[in-house]
Amino acid sequence: MTTGPSMPDEFKDEAHGRIEVVLVDDQPIVGEAVRRMLSDDPDISVEPILDSVTAMDRIRESQPTVLIIDLVMPSIDGVELTRLVREDDVTSDIPVIILSSESDVHRKVDAFEVGASDFLVKMPDRLELIARIRALAAKAVAEQALKKMADRLQRQAVALDEANRNLQALNVSLESDVSEQRDRLRAIAMLGNELARIQDIDILMERLLTEARRILGADAGGSFLVDGDALRLTHAQNQSQSDPVMLEQLRQSAVNIPVDTSSIVGWVTMENELVNIEDVYSIDDDVPFTFNSSFDESYGYRTRSVLAAPLTGSAGQVIGVLQLINPMHPDGTPRTSFNTDDENAVRHFASMASVSMQNAQLTRSMILRMIRMAELRDPSETGAHANRVAEYALVIYAGWADKHGVPDEVRERERDRLRIAAMLHDVGKVAIPDTILKKPGKLTDEEFATMQGHTMVDDTLFDELLSGYDEAAADVVRGHHERWDGGGYPGNQALERDDHGYLVFPSSPIRQGRSGEDIPLFARIVAIADVFDALGSNRSYKEAWSDDRILSLLQDEAGTHFDPELIEIFIDRIEAIRVIRHKWSGS
Repeated sequence: MTTGPSMPDEFKDEAHGRIEVVLVDDQPIVGEAVRRMLSDDPDISVEPILDSVTAMDRIRESQPTVLIIDLVMPSIDGVELTRLVREDDVTSDIPVIILSSESDVHRKVDAFEVGASDFLVKMPDRLELIARIRALAAKAVAEQALKKMADRLQRQAVALDEANRNLQALNVSLESDVSEQRDRLRAIAMLGNELARIQDIDILMERLLTEARRILGADAGGSFLVDGDALRLTHAQNQSQSDPVMLEQLRQSAVNIPVDTSSIVGWVTMENELVNIEDVYSIDDDVPFTFNSSFDESYGYRTRSVLAAPLTGSAGQVIGVLQLINPMHPDGTPRTSFNTDDENAVRHFASMASVSMQNAQLTRSMILRMIRMAELRDPSETGAHANRVAEYALVIYAGWADKHGVPDEVRERERDRLRIAAMLHDVGKVAIPDTILKKPGKLTDEEFATMQGHTMVDDTLFDELLSGYDEAAADVVRGHHERWDGGGYPGNQALERDDHGYLVFPSSPIRQGRSGEDIPLFARIVAIADVFDALGSNRSYKEAWSDDRILSLLQDEAGTHFDPELIEIFIDRIEAIRVIRHKWSGS
């Protein structure tokens, strides 16, 4: 099973530690009542403060997990104290629950406008109070973790800049190498800037394998990414193997190899050392790893020489492995084995590749964190769903590009943009209230109109359009619920903001959107991929549909809901789609 990056260890203890509550209320009896309500929970401690005038000093000093503040107090009331908490850099992130003996809506509005996180009429139910405290504490820890992660990413970016400078220094030293090796290393160096533009890690790994095979003259090879305690095969290539469909299915079949010394790539990962084997069928008995010959036996291939190199991150950890198979002369005839020059070249290549990989992994990590934020709001929006939709979209795009004769360099650039945009297709749901996202029954017209607003946050999330990636993501977020016949949404409508800066969502459903090729290509592709995956997945409100039923619906709605050309491509490539679904089925 493959998964996205998990919460770093240093944040896990915070997420499951004690919850320190400070209660500011001038009535001792209230403090005692709250303390009794929370006393059964061993993870929650309560400190009462009676004087609201001196409360800020104690709050700054103790830095509680959650604040509970009485609304009505002499001198400084709950609204004013909440405003002071929010304006102080030391306390601004602490969640605040306002307690009030009355539920006047105007007082609630006052409280929320100055930054209150919740509003309860005292005395609340014990279980409800505990649940709200725990929810706010978990949210606060998650937000702190994201801030720390942003700081970490900034430090890693600085480290990557240093690595890039080191790479430039390496380019200067290449001039002293002998001619053939010098040409190889120059080719590697020239790839650096080009590869750095690829933002998706899976697409980058495909390009790395292609270029490594080209530069070293390898007939075949595979690229692997470290994923927890396993190595995930990202791509397999074989010039002599005449069945590219088989190789793609192998890649998509979720091949995972344990990170241990029993396999060649596992040993390379464990030892962080390059390995060069002249003949994998004659490995010495005293070597811990063995060669898995199942591919050779299944497809009549003969693996001989293998050169496997670790891809190492800036902290010295192995993040992937390149495995090259059967070296060839420039005229296509076999060479006996990989030599010392090949080893030196692949080391330089791995050093260059690692810089680009870390950039791409940072991008993937941030995308997955955005998806996990959406998942906290809507459990159906998982990383597995995002990855399936993204890979389905790439299959559709490949068919479209074949049909329209798109050049290879354009394909690679567009695939990279499409994959990232497709993963972010539903990121706008973070703006939709929980009462609508988690409603078990049918939405009212007004609720559905609000839900439609999740496609209209493109102007907010991607307003600067700093790159082709932002533009592609904006197109997909806005357009993946459009219809070919124009009956979708949101068309060209945009969200306004109220006087307080909050987004104002539509109050009645949008029935008129863009149509035909006015809808961006990427949005038309993701619309099909998203519907196929949603209908084929179990949800709290429905069972998964069968493939036959889904394909029948897609065919029926080709030319009305969906682009008919893309539906035809999708159905023609349904076997590749099924392989992808199987790959992510356990995630």
